[in-house]
Amino acid sequence: MVENIHKINECPDCADPDVVYNERKQQVVCKACGLIYEPLTPKDEETYLGLGKEVNSKSAKKAKRR
Repeated sequence: MVENIHKINECPDCADPDVVYNERKQQVVCKACGLIYEPLTPKDEETYLGLGKEVNSKSAKKAKRR
C-alpha cells in the first residue's frame, strides 16, 4: 500500500520519471503516458487482493467458536 504519493518517483505503468502530483486529489499523473495513478484505500486494497473474504471468513469462524 502506498501511504505517501510523493514516494512514487516514476510512473507505475511506463516507468517514466516525469510525474506530477495532484495534492487535492491525491493522484500521480504521468506526463509521458497520461496514466492517472490513485492509491487504493486499505478497504479497497483488501477487496482487490481478495483479502476481504479471508478476513471475513476468519472472523466468522471465531464468532462460531464462542
